[in-house]
Amino acid sequence: MADAPSRPPWFGHVGVQVAAAAAAAWNVVQLVQHLFDGQAGEAFFNFALVVVFGYVVLESRRFRREQEQLAATEDGGAAEVVDPRDGPAA
Repeated sequence: MADAPSRPPWFGHVGVQVAAAAAAAWNVVQLVQHLFDGQAGEAFFNFALVVVFGYVVLESRRFRREQEQLAATEDGGAAEVVDPRDGPAA
């Protein structure tokens, strides 16, 4: 398997996630408008941008989670980081 991609530390910032989510939402609106106007080429371009910005949102969230886990293990040593998707602890 390939090594994890190198990312700058600011990539996991919440502002990156908000900006990418706003750009994705804007492009969804543009996509719908272009579809109703019959502009298939512009609609496809907006679809591609939705995919790109959605990927940035997901990867930024994942990278932020990794940063938080790394910080927790460096600071606390035995601190256990629980993934909220795992459900309640038993």
